[in-house]
Amino acid sequence: MNIRLICTAFFSIALSLATFGCMADAESGLPVIAITKIRAPVNDNYRGSRVNAKQENFQTMLETQMTQVGRFKIIERNRVDEILAEQGLNNEFGDAQTAGGGFNVGAVDYLVYGAITKLGQREKTISTGTFASVSLITEFSVDIKVVDASTGEVRKAESVSVERKTAGGVATGSFASVSGPSDPLSDIQRVAAKKVAALIATSIFPIEVVKGGDIIYLNYGGAILDEGDIVSAYSLGEALIDEATGINLGSEQEFQGDLKVTQVNAKFSKAKLMSGTAPSKGSIIIIKTKASENTSSNGNATNSKRGRKI
Repeated sequence: MNIRLICTAFFSIALSLATFGCMADAESGLPVIAITKIRAPVNDNYRGSRVNAKQENFQTMLETQMTQVGRFKIIERNRVDEILAEQGLNNEFGDAQTAGGGFNVGAVDYLVYGAITKLGQREKTISTGTFASVSLITEFSVDIKVVDASTGEVRKAESVSVERKTAGGVATGSFASVSGPSDPLSDIQRVAAKKVAALIATSIFPIEVVKGGDIIYLNYGGAILDEGDIVSAYSLGEALIDEATGINLGSEQEFQGDLKVTQVNAKFSKAKLMSGTAPSKGSIIIIKTKASENTSSNGNATNSKRGRKI
């Protein structure tokens, strides 16, 4: 057998193993997150409307979004119950020395708890003479808590709300037209799942500028950002420390400018400056307006007003 071929093959295998080892090492340093069962106290099967928030569907969407972020290890759903059961047993019988003081028996860094707290619809009607226009607005809210699994401390507690036009109709004389998606709840849940994933991810790994210039590169892709999003850039100043407790209160932030996301990829996005000063590498980005929330029921952007402003 050709010795050169054997050496080449051995080198290729060794290089592949080294690459895989580096990837595994990189992944081993990622925070481990377990998303617990999403509750839906808004559900009510006894009323005539029979409210069903489809919480399992929302949990699946949230798991998908968190996986796509690429900065976490997500525990499989069938393991979460086992971890919570182990955690309960360890809290009951632990000696305060096991697994970080009796909490983190499942090797999880953060536990995510959620509850769908609002699901409803309202009508918006404009009527004049023989003409009438009706829009159906769907409202969805979810409360999220991120808990440090090693201490039981609540690290983040926020409420995420989304409202969106999910159907509309016009009538004039004997003519009427109605339009809307086949599953508006699923559409609005997807928007909410993306906002929740952004909330969790950016509280641990902020959105940052990785390269400045005429085209500004951001460190998150399509799992967090959408084309058309408006974001604000800030430079971080001196850290603020509470001398009495030693707690880091954060840093002063100086506004630099507003950007518009022009392109999203799997792992990064591109943006252009709209107003203010162009940010440089390391500037912190905060989402100002989500493009996905400014869409009509058919998924297209709402029409801009023509002519002069009133």
